[in-house]
Amino acid sequence: MNSVTEGMKNVLSRLPISSSTDKPDPVYCTNCGTERKQILKEIPLIGERWVVCACSCRIQELKRQEEEQKRVKKQKRIERMMKLSSTNRELRTMTFENYMQREGGEKAYEEVQDAVKGFEERENLGLMIFGETGNGKTHLTAAGANLLIDQGYSVIFLTEKDLFSRLRETKRFSNHESFTDIMKACLDADLLIWDDFLSSQKFSPEEKDWVFQIVNGRERANRPIWMTSNLSPKEFEDPRTAYRLDEKGRTWWRLIVNMNCMYNRATNYRAVMAMERMKEMNHPQNGKENEHDSNELST
Repeated sequence: MNSVTEGMKNVLSRLPISSSTDKPDPVYCTNCGTERKQILKEIPLIGERWVVCACSCRIQELKRQEEEQKRVKKQKRIERMMKLSSTNRELRTMTFENYMQREGGEKAYEEVQDAVKGFEERENLGLMIFGETGNGKTHLTAAGANLLIDQGYSVIFLTEKDLFSRLRETKRFSNHESFTDIMKACLDADLLIWDDFLSSQKFSPEEKDWVFQIVNGRERANRPIWMTSNLSPKEFEDPRTAYRLDEKGRTWWRLIVNMNCMYNRATNYRAVMAMERMKEMNHPQNGKENEHDSNELST
């Protein structure tokens, strides 16, 4: 017993405590130079002693390291369970710098930038950008996602089709992803981006339940969802749109109340590019043809 007591005393002697009840000289932090607080405490086996407390800078650093470890662990799990298709590489190249600004898309552009800058302050306030297909909605949300990823936030970017397909595939015995893992990843990510929302013509009862679980779960966790949709303004305001998700419209309104929704008026960039390419192909050498015609007339 004496050997155990002596062993404990030996351990205690190496701790930052005084050798008597007399208040010791000040102790300063070797990192920031601040005087470290000392308090009188009852120590087992040796009685009252002055204990040197950890400096606040050290406590903050330990907390930061702990949070960073949690974040890295969470991001690795999300990336492992929710690897996207090859389009993920394309999405990572989309930035605000290479986004092609077009008339009618100014408000959507500003909203995404504001959402990135005030991500912490906005808490669960998400956004929905709707409008014509091909007008830059996906590029904008991907650009915002990339900035947040670079800042250390965990982000999942999924199309509605991809999400539903993954969840259905979990029923297959040979599938490597589980329903719980996918759903948990969608709920745990700092940001979920749901591309092409309401692209399904008709939702099955099972799909409606999936949508509600994600929307309700992220609302409870106080985490935002960013959505893009090809809805027109008329469709967005049509009450029947809300009932596509459930017979009472509760999922739709639960979404909308937590989002800044805006109509992207920009034109279909793909259509514009296709028309320009077609014009070039139909008139590739306009000047040369006219010159040839004038030469024939002169002869």
